[in-house]
Amino acid sequence: MNNKFLGLILGAGVAAMTSCGGNAGQNTTEPASDSTSTEFTLNRGVNLDHWLSQRGEGVDIDPNYISKKDFETIKKLGFDFVRVPIEEQLMYNTDLTRRKIGFDLLDSAVKWSDETGLKMICDLHIIRSFHFNSENGEANTLFEKEEAQENFVKVWLDIQDFLKNTPEDKVAYELLNEVTTQDPENWNKLIAKVHKAIRANEPTRKIIIGSNHWQIPSTFPDLKVPENDKNLILSFHYYNPNVITHYQASWAEFKDYKGKIQYPGDVLLDKDYFNTVADENVREIRKGMCGEWNAERMEKEILIAKNVADSLGLPLFCGEFGVYPYHVSPEIRIKWYEDIMDVFRKNNISCCHWGWKNDFPCVDEKTLEPNAIAPIIAK
Repeated sequence: MNNKFLGLILGAGVAAMTSCGGNAGQNTTEPASDSTSTEFTLNRGVNLDHWLSQRGEGVDIDPNYISKKDFETIKKLGFDFVRVPIEEQLMYNTDLTRRKIGFDLLDSAVKWSDETGLKMICDLHIIRSFHFNSENGEANTLFEKEEAQENFVKVWLDIQDFLKNTPEDKVAYELLNEVTTQDPENWNKLIAKVHKAIRANEPTRKIIIGSNHWQIPSTFPDLKVPENDKNLILSFHYYNPNVITHYQASWAEFKDYKGKIQYPGDVLLDKDYFNTVADENVREIRKGMCGEWNAERMEKEILIAKNVADSLGLPLFCGEFGVYPYHVSPEIRIKWYEDIMDVFRKNNISCCHWGWKNDFPCVDEKTLEPNAIAPIIAK
């Protein structure tokens, strides 16, 4: 999650200022998959962040960072699933041969999930040709180079080969985290390609698909979903209003704002701040991200995604949400969580908190003792 939302801020800000448009649809370029739905239901979960992904530049996997005790504690707190982000660079060598340390731990995640009664999502979070916040050390090439797309499919076929014997009601695949491309058709076409490849061997495994531009709800009308496949789950991420959820986070759009905030209400109280933003376009985007925020405004945004999922007869879940805790007041943080959870419950949306015990923790990193947020998001 570190440094992941510099781009999301701008995308979410634009979404907040514009009405949604376009036509949601199912992709008709691929053969129909007349499959029978398998039971893989989600309710409340957590992301096992910074374990098999986002370790930091030059930092390898720590085999002791997550253990069975984490899974047991997650279950004890009332969660019913985990999302396990994995990163190509940590799981594969450059020739796409497996790294033993990564796959041994992924195997442990499957076993610990099964032993504790948790469902599991294997989330391909970062690949060499695409990073959601362009932090691979080079430009994203996934939507520019055919070879990059072929490698993406190869990675998924190998992950599938590793996980194909796991029960379909226990483990699901999430294609790629927080895709962003100027033309949504780029992502729609790649979805169709990798979906077809996976379905050749597993016609009924649950596959999770997020929308373009960091999975913000406003881009759902542009998402084309493979046709006649009821074993799909649609996913969005939610971190609005960003000045609250990322208050004084060093990587965030409002990182230089040190003034007062409030939630609910007019979130950014020091209006003189906008005079310090030299770029007029950025200034207007940031203004659009602020203003009055409450549960009703959050629900209005989220319903864009919900309406698309409902129109397709597919389940929807929020794969990431949370508040960076280190500078925002406990009162504001708790109120935001209470409101977002009310929206999820009201609209029957399952959700997965970012994260577990790292930068957006719901437990202490060493003791695994829950903080004030854990009981709010687990119920």
